[in-house]
Amino acid sequence: MFKFIPNVFSSFLLSFFIVSSLFAQSFNGKWSCAYATIDDQPNSTGIQTISMAVVSENNFVALVSQAAKPWVATDACYLVGYRNADSTNGRLGNYAYSTKWNQLWVNGFDAIAMDHARDLRAKGDLIFVANNDPDANILVFELSADSVVTYPLRMKTNTNPFNSIKIYAIDIDEAGRVYVTTEGDSLNPSEVLIYESPDKEPAWSTSYDAAPIQRFSLPENGDARGIAVTPDGSALYVSNFVTEKVYCYVGDPINGYQLYSGFDFTLTDEPVVSDQSTIDPAPLGIRFIPQKNILAVACQSDFKRGLNYEYGRVYLLNPNTGAILDTLDIAKWNFDRTGSYSTRPGGTLGNVSGYTSVYNVDVDENYNLYTNSYYGWTIDKWTYSVDLPTIDLLITGIERDTQTIPTEFVLAQNYPNPFNPSTTIEFSVIQKSNITLSIYSLTGELISQLINNSEFGVGVYKVNFDASKLASGTYLYTINNGTQTISRKMILVK
Repeated sequence: MFKFIPNVFSSFLLSFFIVSSLFAQSFNGKWSCAYATIDDQPNSTGIQTISMAVVSENNFVALVSQAAKPWVATDACYLVGYRNADSTNGRLGNYAYSTKWNQLWVNGFDAIAMDHARDLRAKGDLIFVANNDPDANILVFELSADSVVTYPLRMKTNTNPFNSIKIYAIDIDEAGRVYVTTEGDSLNPSEVLIYESPDKEPAWSTSYDAAPIQRFSLPENGDARGIAVTPDGSALYVSNFVTEKVYCYVGDPINGYQLYSGFDFTLTDEPVVSDQSTIDPAPLGIRFIPQKNILAVACQSDFKRGLNYEYGRVYLLNPNTGAILDTLDIAKWNFDRTGSYSTRPGGTLGNVSGYTSVYNVDVDENYNLYTNSYYGWTIDKWTYSVDLPTIDLLITGIERDTQTIPTEFVLAQNYPNPFNPSTTIEFSVIQKSNITLSIYSLTGELISQLINNSEFGVGVYKVNFDASKLASGTYLYTINNGTQTISRKMILVK
């Protein structure tokens, strides 16, 4: 359900819709693994690897975790830094193979052990970690020239002793605001917590206990294991491991977010080649690829679902609709090169991880993807054979006139008309309806879908349409409320 959030600065309600142009390039390249940090070698992460944070190309931090299971009382967690990495080089620090210890965040007399940490993200050289000590701190470290060290910032997310929470996924927007999810289950929904950036919130370095600037629950019970935000914070994506969905929210971190019903991504059971059975995969870590406007979703089966190494993928999604644009099939890549879904290639192959277990995904400034193999104990870099396509992503404000009560369903003539390059489309809704507003060519080709089956209450609405990428000509704009369709013509003159 789509709900509007009041804008305290005007009599209008402002909401946001993602507008997708259909003129995106096609995905005609191929993904290949440039390197995997070879297991059983000094360059390996050395133990189970649950996530990673990319600082820049070939520079990243791996989060290793011995157990990473909620039912395990203690969980060895530490960070392994890499500089100028490839398959055999780059690891910082001197860790024995299968090392098990808990890294400390230490600032003077203040010391916090990493425990059941689940995710991390980079902001420059700073590494923000979703940790699960008793206060469920967001701990901040720094990737230095030769190690990963404490940076004197942290934030408690568990400040209520009577309502203990655990945090899972984390992301950071361009302004430095930090977004985390809480762990949920089949009986309870996860929450999204948003904290002001350390540059604006002094509690990150003093009391460590600022309240989140936004807090809301997912629409369904489940466990949110991934979160991704656009650089400007206008769109937010959250994965639910239990319902096997990714949700899209639109809005902003100051005024709040609302669920966008035009986005739909839900995984279904997949066949298992070896025994003709099926597995039940679900989305985990997710990452928004900036400039390219693509949502990368790491998908894997888990132990509680009957882990099967034959499945492990990253889906690249249209961020406006959730449609799959391309697939990076990591399990198939591993099998094609080793003849097995569960082989550690050791020092023989530098571009295969083995034991496919894709829990997360990240991206560098050149649009290379990075994935982890939790059971293969590697970080893998993936390159695309051609330039990665760009998907048009426009955030359009839709104004609602709360003072006017319409008496009929109306689609008004756009204004100005003729126009160049943008125009305003106004429509009226007389009862709660699911609205679709589309732009077509005169031959019936769908050009753009401004609103995709989203719920509107009674009111008069205005939406801006930007046609800067279209050729001059006459176009149709059509509105449908589920029972009635109205169309009008508009003229673009350049």
